[in-house]
Amino acid sequence: MKKDWFFCTTLFLIWRVLLFFVVGIGDLVLTYRPGFEYVHIWKFVAPYPPVSSVFFYPWANFDGVHYLLIASQGYTNNFGFFPLFPALIHLISLIFGKGSVFGLQQFFSALVISNISIALALFLFYQLLLLDHGQSIARRTLVFLLLFPTSFFFGAIYSESLFFLLLIASFYCARKQKWLLSSVFGTLLTLTRSIGICVLPALLYEAWKQKAINLKTVLSFLMIPWTFFGYAFFNWVATKNPLYFLEAHGNLANGRSVDTVVLIPQTIFRYIKIFLTLPISQFEWWIALLELVTFVFVSILLYFAWRRRVRKSYLLFSLFAFLIPASSGTFTGIPRYSLVLFPIFISLTLVKNRSIRLAYLIISPILLFLLLMFFSKGYYVS
Repeated sequence: MKKDWFFCTTLFLIWRVLLFFVVGIGDLVLTYRPGFEYVHIWKFVAPYPPVSSVFFYPWANFDGVHYLLIASQGYTNNFGFFPLFPALIHLISLIFGKGSVFGLQQFFSALVISNISIALALFLFYQLLLLDHGQSIARRTLVFLLLFPTSFFFGAIYSESLFFLLLIASFYCARKQKWLLSSVFGTLLTLTRSIGICVLPALLYEAWKQKAINLKTVLSFLMIPWTFFGYAFFNWVATKNPLYFLEAHGNLANGRSVDTVVLIPQTIFRYIKIFLTLPISQFEWWIALLELVTFVFVSILLYFAWRRRVRKSYLLFSLFAFLIPASSGTFTGIPRYSLVLFPIFISLTLVKNRSIRLAYLIISPILLFLLLMFFSKGYYVS
């Protein structure tokens, strides 16, 4: 157990230090994207040390701004961001004094939550992997996860790391037949992101597979949908629309359809049109390429995971969590959403062709560093 902790902690620290280093390089080679100043906190508050350091403030870019606003002021029209992460930011920052909006207490509370969450998630994910695989596969899977091109979101003021921790905890408890605890983590998962509800069919399948379906188990699982309905009720009370959190996603000007299902071939056709109409010199052309390639790459890995008999409950969650955003008419966000689809990293580890694994180990870190540098300078990457 001590060796497991040491490996996971060392891996986390190396990854974390490298990300700080990359942000510093980004500041030297890139200028902030003109017209996108509204996506970082200095649009809302005057710079103050030490957050004004280039090594800190970029981690609050884009969604981080929304989470910090919700943590300090509550909801206005940003219901697309689920409440657990900003609630934790608010509660932990109170320990150090309420502070101001975007203040020191809130900023570092949020950053600490994200980074502690991914550090704990790595260890728990390692333990989950050991239930089915050997140590070498478990270690390689963690390395592949942290080298994924958008893994830097785990260390940013985003809910990804908290979501991943709760997801792994829910599955780990399910594997250990601790169904009530698994349901509690699943409930918290549903309060973190909308796709958290996708864990429900996966847990039901896992319970059925373990011949543990009974009244007590099913009743504990009911906490998950009722929590989801509770947030919908909160939306209805505040906006008279129980599904306003979906409408809020559609208001982000990302081309996402929230009231109809768009077939994936239609979305692929839209991307072909983007490639034919946008100049290749435009940044968004390359992001569209990243989104489409990620969609294809993840689809292949999920299929391979199924062929290699990766646990079906894991795949069931991943399939729903992958196809729901992919069926909204755009693959925007797919590179980031794929972070929590942990079967793809198991699948990648199980690939026998060393050339494929080597290609990933070369290409993925390069993309990770490039995307982080652009993200830190106000370029939307996912």
